Amino acid sequence: MQEQELGTYEMLWDCPHCGTPKLFGIQHRHCPACGATQDPEARYYPSEADKVAVQYHLYKGADVVCPACTTANAAVTKFCVGCGAPMGDDAKQASARSEQAVADGQAFEGESAKDAKAEVRARRDAHVAQQLAPASANKPGMSRGLKIGLIVGGVALVVAVLVFVLFFWKREATVEVTGHAWSRSIAVEQFKEVKRSAWCDQMPKGARGVTKKKEQRSTKQVADGEECVKKRKDNRDGTFKEVKECKPKYKDEPVYAQKCTFRVDEWATVRTEKASGEGKDPEPSWPKVTLAKEGKCKGCEREGSRSEAYTLKFVEPKEKESYDCDVERSLWDGANVGSKWKAEVGVVSTSLDCDSFSPKE
Repeated sequence: MQEQELGTYEMLWDCPHCGTPKLFGIQHRHCPACGATQDPEARYYPSEADKVAVQYHLYKGADVVCPACTTANAAVTKFCVGCGAPMGDDAKQASARSEQAVADGQAFEGESAKDAKAEVRARRDAHVAQQLAPASANKPGMSRGLKIGLIVGGVALVVAVLVFVLFFWKREATVEVTGHAWSRSIAVEQFKEVKRSAWCDQMPKGARGVTKKKEQRSTKQVADGEECVKKRKDNRDGTFKEVKECKPKYKDEPVYAQKCTFRVDEWATVRTEKASGEGKDPEPSWPKVTLAKEGKCKGCEREGSRSEAYTLKFVEPKEKESYDCDVERSLWDGANVGSKWKAEVGVVSTSLDCDSFSPKE
């Protein structure tokens, strides 16, 4: 983030004794009307119309308040300009007004001594409340951030418990095999002309009948100016500075490319041959595949991918529940009708965990 300093200006204060308003933080350490001491806690930001620039301002640090007469003195002062008392180590620094911020191009509104004192009073009350809070509230781990963390953690714990109950809370059950089922399939592919589309730089060899169309392929971020805000920052010496803070702004811009539609010869699935059965006898077998023409010619066919599934049917006699599980061939072969197995069943979901089988001793 880039910061540009725009200038240094006088803070304002109102005399609490005679009511003279809009006195300057640097020029008027005392009220020119009645001589009252400036209260640094009552300084406030001016409106744009009341803003007065400080020429050749040399910042020396935050003002220090005389412990004897409460006059605000420059940070380098050795003796109070109000009463002449030495400025010892117990002299406190002037408090700071909170920053003001507006969007670039907008004007700052004015404040008042009442606004400044209210802010200081609120900070002081908050500090006192913190000091007077019960000891338990000040124990390590009881900060506001940690309290929020505990709430979030509690919610996460409840969610975790619910997930555990729904998906992981299981009971051991005895189930009995009541039957077997199986299915097998073979995809049949044909070398044929198909219509495809792809980005033109990814088009396969042998493509023909190509047509092109411009389409959005992605997006990219491009610079789109800046977002700027103006801020007022209290120097705590009777002045404030105005700065402009800017950061780059970006927008999404579409990236276009040529999309090609074409025809190409390739192997494509045209049908699937299937076989299925109940029981283990006869043995599971692959479906018969009859190819129209073998080879690599256009219109030739070949066998493609194969898939198979083996299903065991169970019953839980005690609960009178039935289950089906797809299992590995070795387990399917070894589980005879009437054999009993130990398995886990969801307490809430009531579904059988098909990975939990072990022989019943």
